[in-house]
Amino acid sequence: MTNTSWKTIAAEVVRRIESGELPVGAKVPSGDELATTWAVSRHTADHAIGELQRQGIVIRQRRWGTVVADRSCLKTGRVGFLVDQFAPAYNFPSGDLIRGMQDALGEDIQLSIAESKGDCDTEIRQLRKIQTQSDGVIAYPTNHASSCPVLRRMVDSGFPMVLLDRLPEGVFADAVMSDNEGATRLAIRSLESRGHRRIGFFSFHKPGFSTVEERHLAYRLALADAGVEDVTELTRWFTRELDDNPEGLVQAIFDSLYTLMHQKSPITALFCVQDSFAAAALQACERMGASVPSDLELATFNDWPPMMLRAPWSTHRIVQRSYSIGRAAGEILLDRLSGKTDGQRVVRVPADFFVADVGVKLSPPASNMSPEWRTT
Repeated sequence: MTNTSWKTIAAEVVRRIESGELPVGAKVPSGDELATTWAVSRHTADHAIGELQRQGIVIRQRRWGTVVADRSCLKTGRVGFLVDQFAPAYNFPSGDLIRGMQDALGEDIQLSIAESKGDCDTEIRQLRKIQTQSDGVIAYPTNHASSCPVLRRMVDSGFPMVLLDRLPEGVFADAVMSDNEGATRLAIRSLESRGHRRIGFFSFHKPGFSTVEERHLAYRLALADAGVEDVTELTRWFTRELDDNPEGLVQAIFDSLYTLMHQKSPITALFCVQDSFAAAALQACERMGASVPSDLELATFNDWPPMMLRAPWSTHRIVQRSYSIGRAAGEILLDRLSGKTDGQRVVRVPADFFVADVGVKLSPPASNMSPEWRTT
């Protein structure tokens, strides 16, 4: 074996491509061939090919191998990243998410960030601007009914698009999100293993939001497995207007929690679909003199920095793998930019569950991962 690095091998393949020796569509030497030619390990050769693929210089084709990608579709060298709203206090969008995207897209593609402010008209304007000024887009959709036809037209036109966190109904775009079902089931089953059956569910009322729907479905199914068939009286849907009214949200959650914890068959645990509910529930418990976790165990999708919760050590937390989500989105988009045209890809990245007090991390069953995420 020689000391030749993967960078040297990758640079030589690039030279052959740029010289025309390996034109678009030409088959690139396999890992075995490169390992033999350069007298290096298969790992080193595969690393070189993997890096060229990550940069969109080559693509893997089923039953054919690795070929030179057609990069003529890269007109601007830019990819838009559209978020529904900036929330620096809550670390959104997170640095890990952006780093994952950029690592996948490579140094030759610039990521340009824009904001829709949760407004339908702004979202449409930003999408149209991105379509004319960029080669593709990664976006958090607002799910407004008026925006969905625009998203559908962009997908139908072949504009490369990857949606994050939620997939609007009728929009057949590529998407990357947390494995909401797997993570929720893991949290509920952990609560059940600690003796809980009366487990509440708090969420904003967001019809059509796939994230909320998946988490509520998993909650219902997990409780049904434990013999709790009807969760209607355990579930509370809060109006979306409270999202911008923290004091109103705390009061609404206080009222609901007080009722649920003082009825004939009180709840002993609560599942929160996002951190705003967990933070408000902690305040509500403090006001009513209830202790977390001794009087009420609390589980939440922990999208905020942990210390944004008053007592994060007392709360069971589902933590999403932001870097993996960003990297998966970037890799899918890079495939599309490189001309890959297979069917819709929906990737669900497993999340980790941290048990309160002891900080033990539970991961989803191995069957849910392959190896870092799974595609449906």
